[in-house]
Amino acid sequence: YLDNLFESIHKNTDLAYHLFIVNDCSSDIKVKPLLEKWQNVFQNDMTLINNSNNLGFVKSVNKALKLTKNHVVLINTDVILPFGWASRLMYPIFIDNKVASVTPFSNAATIFSIPEINKNNDFSGNLEDVNSSLKKLNIPYHELQFPTGVGFCMAMNRNALKKIGFLDEIYDKGYCEENDWCQRAIKNGYYNTIAGNLFVWHKHGGSFESAEKKQLIQYNHKILLKRYPDYDNNVQEIIQDNAFISLRFISELFYLSAQNKTQVWFDHSWGGGTETYTFNKFSELKNDLLCVRIQNDNTDFLKISYYYKDITNSLIVRTKDTLSILSQLPIEDIVVNNLASYQNILQMLEDIAKLKKQTNAHVSFRGHDLQCICPSITMMNEQHIWCNCSSFKQCDMCFKKIQNTLPIKINSINAWHEKWTDFLKNTVDEIIVFSQSTFNLYAKYYPETTSKMMIIPHAVPSMPKINIPEHKGINIAVLGVIGISKGFLLLKEINNFINNYPNVNISVIGYTYEKLSNIHQTGKYDPKDLADIMIKNKIDIVFIPSVWPETFSYTTAEAMSMGLPIACFNIGAPAERVANYNKGLVIDKIDARYALEKIIQFIGEK
Repeated sequence: YLDNLFESIHKNTDLAYHLFIVNDCSSDIKVKPLLEKWQNVFQNDMTLINNSNNLGFVKSVNKALKLTKNHVVLINTDVILPFGWASRLMYPIFIDNKVASVTPFSNAATIFSIPEINKNNDFSGNLEDVNSSLKKLNIPYHELQFPTGVGFCMAMNRNALKKIGFLDEIYDKGYCEENDWCQRAIKNGYYNTIAGNLFVWHKHGGSFESAEKKQLIQYNHKILLKRYPDYDNNVQEIIQDNAFISLRFISELFYLSAQNKTQVWFDHSWGGGTETYTFNKFSELKNDLLCVRIQNDNTDFLKISYYYKDITNSLIVRTKDTLSILSQLPIEDIVVNNLASYQNILQMLEDIAKLKKQTNAHVSFRGHDLQCICPSITMMNEQHIWCNCSSFKQCDMCFKKIQNTLPIKINSINAWHEKWTDFLKNTVDEIIVFSQSTFNLYAKYYPETTSKMMIIPHAVPSMPKINIPEHKGINIAVLGVIGISKGFLLLKEINNFINNYPNVNISVIGYTYEKLSNIHQTGKYDPKDLADIMIKNKIDIVFIPSVWPETFSYTTAEAMSMGLPIACFNIGAPAERVANYNKGLVIDKIDARYALEKIIQFIGEK
């Protein structure tokens, strides 16, 4: 520890300084020669104080403080300082004489620990890389006032030392002495703040054995609380302070991105299969890189979330500030996963293009739906039927009829297509779709992008093969959340005549947006329970009633994985898979009664 510390002071201190080293009568015979070696290095810039007997930490610090004439930094022996540390640590004191103490971020500094607060975080990264990243931060020092600093590396204002004195020696060997000093400073009109653009490595616990440390903390903390009963509450208040939460989050983001490859995902906020895909990918990626997720829910704010190993955090930030933050990260990949819930999608396309230029990131677009073709997302017209138009030239008339019902609000369908054409052609480096059906649709409307397109089907967790108990009648299951595009209107029609088929039961394993009197609904379910639900309900066949060309269908994949018969209309990704499934039925006409008759016939044949 000592060699690393002194080397970092000697190489990395960017202000004039004098070093006071206190050897508190160390029982380690190697310490004194080592200190004398460094005395030869620092020469007149170092004063070595050798105690004739062991005084304890606090008295030893005070012995050195009495010799000082300027502002002071307390530094523990188990610390490594980065280049340019001193100017950043001292800056708040230089600009505001009411600052009593300043503490940097560290891997182990209680409330100043990152990436996880109040933890001794492991750190095996490059100290200079982290500091190069954090140096970009502009810290609002006066807005960040803390009940304490942390003495592992804490700047102290000379004027505060003159006014309130040194550390209270009642704390003896140490722990809580700096908290007490900072509380006295507050009572005398000063405040304690943070150098949030500085990260200092700290071993934490290198000074004392863990058992002794625990005993010291417990004993000294009681003294502190007796003097300052509100101290613990004040610490909790600053942890929940919005300014500190914001600073911590951005610092964590910069800290983690400095050490790991970083991917930024632009994602919608509507859940469903797209979100399932996102979290499946994050589970694969987050142990090896930093995943940053950007979401919008039709507001002027973005939600930034990060995922790295078992660490995650999120913050709501104004859109323009989010983009400023992202532009300063070393982003390698931008994944445009889904923008459907964004307030201004066309502006976001421009912002992503700008972000690519700023970071030189690789941009990947994921084809979860058809929003880049039609703002309805599903290409369904005013009659709730897939329009299947041959080109964009036919869109204008349809757009005028459905404009007021669109989930995405836009003024011009021509501007929509122009912006998306430019984005897919000039910003996006690759387009990943999940079925041949989607590939064909994208190629139809954006033929110039086919060389960028790849078909990579979703990975779906396998489910156990199931055997349905023998029973009378035919039990049909519809899986998931069934809205209009998923076939709700068709189910509603079936609901009206299903009583004419007394041997047929239909259950929605999930729910529809409107109750149907003759169709049972189980409600929301956990996919891991699906096999048991199918057995319990004695399901003979799964019906996928989607009436738009779905880009992928998790429910189709799940049903196939369980070995159940499946029926769907001849449209989109489900038909593509079911056509090649030995228990599959592709229905060639989208009609409620026709579909039911075909399913009954199919099950009868089986």
